[in-house]
Amino acid sequence: SYLATLLRLLWQSVYNPGCFNRGRSQNSESRKDVSLDRNISMTDPQEQKAAQKGPRGPTTVIEDNVVRSAAPQPPIPDCDFPTCLRKAWKEFADRTALVDNSTAERCTYGELEELCSRVAAGLRSLGFGAGDMAGFHCITSMDAIIAFYGVVLAGGRVVMAKPNLSERELCYQFEESCPSLVFCDEDNVDKVVAAQKAVPSIKTLVAFGSHAGAHSFASLRKTPLSECQAAPAAADPSSLLFVLYSSGTTGKPKGVMISHRNVVAQFISAGAGPKGPRPHCNIGTAPFTHASGILMVNSIFARGDTVVVLACPDPNVLIPAIAKHKVSFLLQFPTYLKMMLKSPLLEEYDLSSLKMISLAGSTAPPDLVAEAQSKLKVYAVGQGYGLTESFGAGTYSFGGSVSSDCIGAPNFMSNLKVVDVSTGEKLGPGQRGEIRIKSPCCAMGYLNNSQATAELYDEEGFLKTGDMGYYSDQGLFYITDRMKDLIKCMEQQVPPAELEALLLQHGAVHDVTVVGVPHDEYGEAARAFVVLKEGHEPSDTLKDELWNAVADQASYQKHLHGGIEFVSCIPKSFTGKPLRAVLRSTYTKSIQASH
Repeated sequence: SYLATLLRLLWQSVYNPGCFNRGRSQNSESRKDVSLDRNISMTDPQEQKAAQKGPRGPTTVIEDNVVRSAAPQPPIPDCDFPTCLRKAWKEFADRTALVDNSTAERCTYGELEELCSRVAAGLRSLGFGAGDMAGFHCITSMDAIIAFYGVVLAGGRVVMAKPNLSERELCYQFEESCPSLVFCDEDNVDKVVAAQKAVPSIKTLVAFGSHAGAHSFASLRKTPLSECQAAPAAADPSSLLFVLYSSGTTGKPKGVMISHRNVVAQFISAGAGPKGPRPHCNIGTAPFTHASGILMVNSIFARGDTVVVLACPDPNVLIPAIAKHKVSFLLQFPTYLKMMLKSPLLEEYDLSSLKMISLAGSTAPPDLVAEAQSKLKVYAVGQGYGLTESFGAGTYSFGGSVSSDCIGAPNFMSNLKVVDVSTGEKLGPGQRGEIRIKSPCCAMGYLNNSQATAELYDEEGFLKTGDMGYYSDQGLFYITDRMKDLIKCMEQQVPPAELEALLLQHGAVHDVTVVGVPHDEYGEAARAFVVLKEGHEPSDTLKDELWNAVADQASYQKHLHGGIEFVSCIPKSFTGKPLRAVLRSTYTKSIQASH
């Protein structure tokens, strides 16, 4: 996986720093085996020099217009995830697995296996068994991670519901996924109690902390070992393990189904390659309920490294934690990285232990990557491109790229191609089409949505990303446009159709289109272009009402942080589809002109 590549490089950077010295570029008469050292379209010597900084990437291979990494792939065992997990935990039994930054609690891998086994036994005593679904609606904590793997060892399935969901959004996800048991923390318990009333499948609540009517997770952790029965029968590797929700342009989020085999493939990929003689400390600011958070913890466990559990991405918490625990690897969202780089605490704490940063959620501009390398003195800043549906990154890149549209080269275990969407033809270097990914990590499909599942993959088994782009003859991929109109605010997906539906409920709104516009703090934010019905006039009061129409029913990243603009009409295509690109371009030009 992408994180596995970064972690392998991290090991090299600490125990073999010379590996980052530049060597001679590889040549290939057929141009089928190409080193990432040879970057594309750079006539400016300064650009060439900038692009050559940082570690060398692995080679890529292009065959029949399909691009892949040349790195050999390890065999993927035909087993369920608990089997794979227990094997790794036993191998690293004496190493530190988890450290809670807020409580200072820590446990080794051996202790973690015992804790998770106790939780699994406690869950069985509550009537939770193999094949049952457990929901999680909580912030990241050591208890949440232990509970998650406890469910896995109990033979259960997991649906992740991010803590920033509104009550309405939470109810929708649980109504579709039907958990019988839900884990929650004190900050989110009221929403879960409301969801329990609306969702008949929810029979049991387990609270991290205390709450009337909920079982205490602390008691599950103390389940006697004598009650830890034999592990449940191994699950079918092709069966469902996780459900992770990903928004779509239809406005309704889709439950992405991840199988045991998908997770095992990612886990084995992460554990491939040499391990250091001692564990590295790693911190991630991605919520554990987010795909990136799960992927990071899985990848670290596969390598026997240490996870420092951080509940809050605030730089005032993060920076001291990096210094305190001598963290060497940081998983960060670009929005949070920007906040971190602005913090005055950078001058007060020794962050010399930090060797590598991995960016997830959205692509960071080259100047942000360069600033991070300059200020934090890290060996490399890597970033990956992927979807929830790909359960990890399909491509990766290191350091500043020649273009903010460059998403790097194919990841370990990933094959990529670019396709003409009208003909299905695989395209060659420099030709633009839809980027598609094939990997053993790619999802089973969508929960309770056979039509969307059928449309997710093509006849060769490649996942349709919905992103338009091309690749170079060096195997580097570039995104030029998104077929899907999702907005990425705070690295969270925001479907315009959902916000448009909320705004259209207001009696004054005749027509509305929501687009993503640049935002200094959040990267991108939703902006509503509103056509009013006859008899209604634009006003600040009406703007406030429309703002609240969204804010009262949607999570924070979906709020109209990009503003509300009243217009006389929405530009549309001949088929009646709103021309979002026109609205976005007009707005961007007006902002540039005002500056």
